[in-house]
Amino acid sequence: MFRTDNLSPMQTGRLHAALDRQYRFDGVIKTLRAHLEELAKVGPLSLTEGDGMIDYSRTHFNRLGSNAEQDAYITRLKAKRYCYVNGWVVPKIVYDAIRYNPDRP
Repeated sequence: MFRTDNLSPMQTGRLHAALDRQYRFDGVIKTLRAHLEELAKVGPLSLTEGDGMIDYSRTHFNRLGSNAEQDAYITRLKAKRYCYVNGWVVPKIVYDAIRYNPDRP
């Protein structure tokens, strides 16, 4: 499910650490690996990317001192990337390991 053959040993370790981290999914605590495997059993994985505009704060934006600072704030948010697997946010290294897997339908 996860492609690791072209990763360095350090990247492989980071991938496994990210997959073994525990999160709360729908009220149940489980590892990211277990959750993704359950999602894969149910159906095909939907991989999408989004920008950081979800973190937009109108209060923060309005408190910035000038238009240049406001433009920089918007640019910073749009440059930020979030990776989603079936609507769940996952780390980029996990997203890439799934995306570049040739066995994925």
